[in-house]
Amino acid sequence: MATALRNLSLTSLRSFHAVGRHCHMRRAAEELHVSHPALSRQIRDLEERLGTPLFLRTGNRLELTAAGRRLHRVVSEAFGRLEKGLLYLDPQSLSGEVVIATTATIAVRWLLRILRDVQARYPEIRLRLTTIEPRQRRLPGEADIAICLGEPEAAGREICPLYQEHYLPVASPQLLQARAAKLARPRDLLALPLLHDRQQQWPDWFTAQGVDYVPTAGGMAVDYAYQAIEAARLGMGAALADRLEVSEDLKSGRLATVIERPFTIGQSLYLVSDHSSVLNARTRLVLGLIFRWLESRGAALSTDARALQHELMAVGAGAPGAS
Repeated sequence: MATALRNLSLTSLRSFHAVGRHCHMRRAAEELHVSHPALSRQIRDLEERLGTPLFLRTGNRLELTAAGRRLHRVVSEAFGRLEKGLLYLDPQSLSGEVVIATTATIAVRWLLRILRDVQARYPEIRLRLTTIEPRQRRLPGEADIAICLGEPEAAGREICPLYQEHYLPVASPQLLQARAAKLARPRDLLALPLLHDRQQQWPDWFTAQGVDYVPTAGGMAVDYAYQAIEAARLGMGAALADRLEVSEDLKSGRLATVIERPFTIGQSLYLVSDHSSVLNARTRLVLGLIFRWLESRGAALSTDARALQHELMAVGAGAPGAS
């Protein structure tokens, strides 16, 4: 039998949200400033009202059940929307939180540089960065801004192609020095140790160059592109990287292009936010700084991204920090 929302207390749902995030009763109790026994009673009461267990309990360990995971996703999204709604009560204030969701590689390779500037110039803005996976479809409900590899699902929000990534093979100059004369053609890269992340793009790159890919010895597999880029900087092999993600390393000489054959993976970066007309001032400001930084690094913003940039400038004119 379905349970009516009026039969559930906001306190029990808030408690469930915290326990589900930590999967640890004591840490959740400390976050909520309640006692361990009181929090346990709230969770038991919620399970009784719903008629289903939400956690598997093994000693001191907690794990969400299948029903618990489904409910936690919905509750997280609901609390995220509620928090944002409260922030909209004073949309022109810069004081408050901006939550940004993006992949680990985007965060490490360029977004943190922008957020460092935000932090230095606008200390009243609290920044929170949360990690999503490449091509992740569902986004955290609390995210004010999401920068995604691949188009996500975000009902009721603006989804805008940001720019198309262009990948090229890079390696440390030291690694290339002894082999420069032998790296004239794409097939010559098969002689290098190749660094693979989970996107597994090397086979597609070689195919695009008309070369039959054969796995090589001496390479290494990692989870994320930023790890492959760091390994390339250390001279451990050649990595495929988006030109923007390695722009600073190419400029400083820490990395060098092995061969100038850019390659697209067929999926853009996407920007997700609420409609520009309802964004608060701090989110508009952070978005504006992201656009300006990308333009300064030569990123070819999509037509939709440029249109959104102009909308933000029009809506934000005269707002605090608009200059």
